Amino acid sequence: MKRSLLIAAVTTAMLAGCSTSDEHANKALVKADPRFSDCNLPTLEERGPVRPSLFVVGSFPDGQWIHTENHNMGYKGDGIYQAVSEEKAGNVSLQFATMSWNPQYTASGMEMTVGKVKELKRAGFAKNTQVRLPIDGKYVWTIQLSPDKKPLLTMVTKCE
Repeated sequence: MKRSLLIAAVTTAMLAGCSTSDEHANKALVKADPRFSDCNLPTLEERGPVRPSLFVVGSFPDGQWIHTENHNMGYKGDGIYQAVSEEKAGNVSLQFATMSWNPQYTASGMEMTVGKVKELKRAGFAKNTQVRLPIDGKYVWTIQLSPDKKPLLTMVTKCE
């Protein structure tokens, strides 16, 4: 009796583990909107969900944690904000934030890989995203917010 209960418990735990893994795997396979890697999307005159300007702010050589004009994110529509900027190869620590740092956002798991979409999360002090830029060049930084300012997705891609 004890043995059959043990087998049933182990089997249930294994099956539960598999469904949880599948759920995480499916979430990790989120497809990016093709606009996320478009380095030429026009900036719209309309304001997006966040009224003050958003910036990509971080450990960039041209401005350590300073809101610089070349990292100012333009509103592209549908909750999408982008900045296209020349970057040097290397590791960068960053957040997406307004000048007042409210709101501020980071990638899920606090890391990004160039060309891969990630879930976007609310951030705070020291909740920085780490990304390795493999080569010098022009990159597009993208975030997407819902109409009520909730974070949705983020991506950084090398422009072609």
